[in-house]
Amino acid sequence: MTTINDVAERAGVSPKTVSRVLNDHESVSTKTRDRVQAAMRDLGYQPSAAARGLRAQGSGSVGVLMGDPSGGYHTRVHHALLLACVETGRHLTVDLSEGPVPGWRDRVRAFVRDGGLREMILLPPECDFGPMKDLMRELDVRCVLISPTTPDPRFPAIAMDDRAAAREVVEHLFSLGHTRIGHIAGHPDHAASTHRRNGFYEAYAARGLPRPGPELVVEGQFTFKTGLDAAKTLLDIADPPTAIFAANDEMAAATCMEAQRRGLRIPDDLSVVGFDDQPIASVIWPSLTTIRQPFEQMALRALQTFAAWNANEGAGKTNAPFLARHSLVARESTGPVSTSSPPRRKP
Repeated sequence: MTTINDVAERAGVSPKTVSRVLNDHESVSTKTRDRVQAAMRDLGYQPSAAARGLRAQGSGSVGVLMGDPSGGYHTRVHHALLLACVETGRHLTVDLSEGPVPGWRDRVRAFVRDGGLREMILLPPECDFGPMKDLMRELDVRCVLISPTTPDPRFPAIAMDDRAAAREVVEHLFSLGHTRIGHIAGHPDHAASTHRRNGFYEAYAARGLPRPGPELVVEGQFTFKTGLDAAKTLLDIADPPTAIFAANDEMAAATCMEAQRRGLRIPDDLSVVGFDDQPIASVIWPSLTTIRQPFEQMALRALQTFAAWNANEGAGKTNAPFLARHSLVARESTGPVSTSSPPRRKP
């Protein structure tokens, strides 16, 4: 799916400028307008009927609650939602969600009321929090769920296949000769953690290999610090893994740091894979092999779902989530398994 972001990159302008061209804004010069329109033609970009409908309706703001706006995942989702809003003529209204603390219902009611919100996007873990979804229905707010644990017939959902993506990671490592692979799982309360761990195990089952022992699977919480602690645990065992698959890029980056602190060379002595393709994945050295989540596609699909819902009361409701397509990005942090024993020096 070609997005406004692709057009902006091709034309060498900002997504906001592309939006102005789409809306015939008078502030855009003829030269810039021609360049943007040429990029649209080259990429075969057509604004969707749903997006045009949203602009025509002037449907205002869509709300989103974010549990940790500073985290890599939420940063990427936030940026993708902003781009989708630019493309569809919407505005994003954001508030901090701190979980089921005392008074949370009153805070969410005030957020919806003060923002005049009729539509909300629920991210993990709020998308799996039953009382939050019940409150949305009580307030007559339409919701789209992103990456819920299980489909909810009351709300449309958008997700990617985390299990298939994790299997692809392990199969990539298998192709490089790795069979002793460690896994740093994510936060136990997040469905994505379970799906990625299950995909890790399923790749072994598909090859007819025994499931990795419990010493090779260590829990993290999607943070750099927990990734660092988990990497220490994995690299301290008597027979350490030759590759480590972390459930997100922050924990994978922490793994690289700990390995290099011990004198291990990446990927010569240890291969490392992350998940999400956060900005850190492409700027650390060596750059991370990872799974790229289609954040822009998921965000745009969420807003298009609201447009379809507005056009037809039943159009937004479905039991089956829309599955966005991921991709494996192979970079410098993975390589063939070493035939010699890596150094065992500890800090």
